[in-house]
Amino acid sequence: MRIIIPTCDKYRNILEANKYSMEIAGGTNLDVTVLGYKKPDFDMGTWKFVSLGEDRGAQNFTNDIIPFFQDFDDEYFIYGNDDCVFTNKINLTFLDQIIERVKKIPDFGRMWLTQTPPSYYGGSCHIVNFGNYFISEINQFAEYRLSLQYSLWKTSYFKKYLIPNLNPWEWETRGTAKYDHAAILLPVHNFVISVGHVMKRGNFLNNWYNSIYDDGRLNDEDIKLIENIFKKHKII
Repeated sequence: MRIIIPTCDKYRNILEANKYSMEIAGGTNLDVTVLGYKKPDFDMGTWKFVSLGEDRGAQNFTNDIIPFFQDFDDEYFIYGNDDCVFTNKINLTFLDQIIERVKKIPDFGRMWLTQTPPSYYGGSCHIVNFGNYFISEINQFAEYRLSLQYSLWKTSYFKKYLIPNLNPWEWETRGTAKYDHAAILLPVHNFVISVGHVMKRGNFLNNWYNSIYDDGRLNDEDIKLIENIFKKHKII
């Protein structure tokens, strides 16, 4: 499963901490492609980098990624975030179970991979017990049906809403996905990934090493190592 991480020039070097923590959490065999502008100033190893040209600002977010996705024909992909670190092990077994489950849902659109409470997004239609895990489908009228938080997307659904001239916040807050009959899902009391946010509205967050949903924390050794990465790139 390919992980696609868009970034910008301002955040491109946060990705070194992202990469370090992701490989601790899930190994070095993850298939990651970064969509950016200037190439990050660190050894990206097995991660792929696709330049989108000149960074013209967030308002060109969709304009810049459209050419990449026009030629992208994987049935599913994981949309990732640049401004985060992984704070717990990636549950690859749960991810495999999710992928097999959504293949059987004809109207599947997207599923959060973080432990996201249904109440955050207008509640849930129903919670289904699949034995050793639970999945909730959010209401058709819920907000943030198009959230750009870490998620598994059906590519055709992503492309349906990939229109020009949107910044990331406009993408997420559109109401056009309400009542579109797509299944937008959440893991319940479980997660595939646990992340902490490094930045918010352009500001560095002091508690970046804690999961945003209190389901993980980096150990002290990794915190110190990542702090050195941030200092190297003048992030702190």
